[in-house]
Amino acid sequence: MDEKVFSDYEVKETSIKFEGEEGNFDRIGCVGSMEEAMNMKTISKKCEGIVVKQVTKGDGTGELKMNLHMRYEHFIKMYGMDFEGLKDGVHAYGKNSTHRRFSQVCKVLDEEGRIKYKAYPRCVITSGKATKIENGAEEVAEMEVTIGVMPDDEGNGVYEALDSELKDETIKAQWMTNFTPALVKETTA
Repeated sequence: MDEKVFSDYEVKETSIKFEGEEGNFDRIGCVGSMEEAMNMKTISKKCEGIVVKQVTKGDGTGELKMNLHMRYEHFIKMYGMDFEGLKDGVHAYGKNSTHRRFSQVCKVLDEEGRIKYKAYPRCVITSGKATKIENGAEEVAEMEVTIGVMPDDEGNGVYEALDSELKDETIKAQWMTNFTPALVKETTA
């Protein structure tokens, strides 16, 4: 087996931080599965009607699909159900609900237990509020959410790093709690 191959196998320790909030990232809940699809665009150049050159580039946008059991406090914030005007403990979803933007980080493991860190700096739930309840089920159903990934100020929608390649211990120590694009940006003296 080629030891340089990293195959995504498990997603662990998924945490989020809402835009404008102070403090560390907070665990989202229990993630059962995560599917990532990043978008790109192809630019072509024609000469006399024939494509002579193509360049394919990422555009910083994408989509995550997650099946999970989410902490209720995050569910309420993500779906914009925490607006004022209702009594304590009451939340609602409707035309006044604005889905809140957040950042998301996680660890992905391969089948050998090696770690890859991932970060999505600008996200928003793009699916509507949906739940499934099955009386008498033998397993509690996970909720499914679709998350839009947007580019940050650097134009990046996702960051990732293999633990084995990270030399900066500060990045390893802060990725899951305090990730920002500035944390991983090369600084010039």
